[in-house]
Amino acid sequence: MDDESTAPKPAPWRTRFKNVGASLSTWVERWNDPKARQAVRAGAWTVRALKWRERIVGYTASLQALGERAQTSLGVLFSVAPFAQRLGPANSTFAEDQNWAPVVPARARIIANPVSGSMRGTDGLSDLRETAIWLTEHGLPTEVTATTRVGHAVELAREAVAAGREMVIAAGGDGTLNDVIQGLAGSTTAVGVLPMGTVNVWAREIGIPLGATEAREVLLHGVRRQVDLGRAGVRYFLMMAGVGFDAEVVKRVERNWLKRVGLKTLDYIATAGSLGLTQQPAKLTLRVAGQRRKMSALMVVIGNTRLYGGAMQFTRRAVADDGLLDVVVIGGGGWARRAGVFLRAFLRRPSLGPDARYDRVRSVRLESTPPLPVQVDGDIIGSLPMTFTIAPGALWVIVPRNAPVRLFSRTA
Repeated sequence: MDDESTAPKPAPWRTRFKNVGASLSTWVERWNDPKARQAVRAGAWTVRALKWRERIVGYTASLQALGERAQTSLGVLFSVAPFAQRLGPANSTFAEDQNWAPVVPARARIIANPVSGSMRGTDGLSDLRETAIWLTEHGLPTEVTATTRVGHAVELAREAVAAGREMVIAAGGDGTLNDVIQGLAGSTTAVGVLPMGTVNVWAREIGIPLGATEAREVLLHGVRRQVDLGRAGVRYFLMMAGVGFDAEVVKRVERNWLKRVGLKTLDYIATAGSLGLTQQPAKLTLRVAGQRRKMSALMVVIGNTRLYGGAMQFTRRAVADDGLLDVVVIGGGGWARRAGVFLRAFLRRPSLGPDARYDRVRSVRLESTPPLPVQVDGDIIGSLPMTFTIAPGALWVIVPRNAPVRLFSRTA
């Protein structure tokens, strides 16, 4: 019998070589896995987006400093320059000068936000004046009013209701529209839209053309529909409320200088990519119909309609006039599982997967640790705890005759 202790042993370098070869073979197999490749690509694109965001923030900071020096040197001349209007708040004198009323009693009022999307610059309000003249000539006497401060759109909408206007037209983005509905809720004055913002979610949802020439045709030939409004605390929303991750993204983007120079979408993508990897879930408590549920959540979407961010659908069963809110709670899994939920929402799949819980309610109260921020229709309004309710039939809207029937439970 051979003695095992005397058997020849492989050279140490051969053993190490085999181990290295096995490791390389394992890594090759992992790299060939489609999921691994997708993960690497996603990480690479996130890093690139963050680098570009840092560069743009640096460039815009330099432009801001240059603008401040120019303003000091040129005084009044700079204050009326188109570039200055892009970087700073609307010039109130300019906005007031662009107010216009027809010679006959007005039946409609345009409320314009001079610093919203395509309204920036010196021509936006002039174009709206031409639109008002066109509407007046075609049988809908229309006046133009421009906002000059935060919350002014709410006041102008309430004035229109008190004056008996049949229609108030929000000219701007979804934030302007949200301000306008605060003054119209509970009245018979309908809201129309001239989409001039960055994303224009409501216009995309309901099928209103994004071009001014086509959109004004809807104001003349569209139909009136009565829809519900959601309510977050004391603030109404037409489309949706967001809690947690998406509200944190909105809050950071609103504070950033990129929004003022027309790069809000780029900043939103970069910020969402960064937070998507780092944001931690919070402990959430839902109180619905006397029941309390506790869970860990990254984000909550409370929808009155379906479209989110102009491209995704989380509340895919929402109906605008059914007296219910659709609530989606997205769990706090790893980044791959989070990406899966967002991918399904982007592809508008029937199911968002096991990491999303779907409910339909009339009222829900949310509490969290730590307190999560809350946004409605793209504007930050506060943080949890907060109660979300439905206000059935609280708003009249002007929509195209071919508006998606899936959004309504009643015929026009």
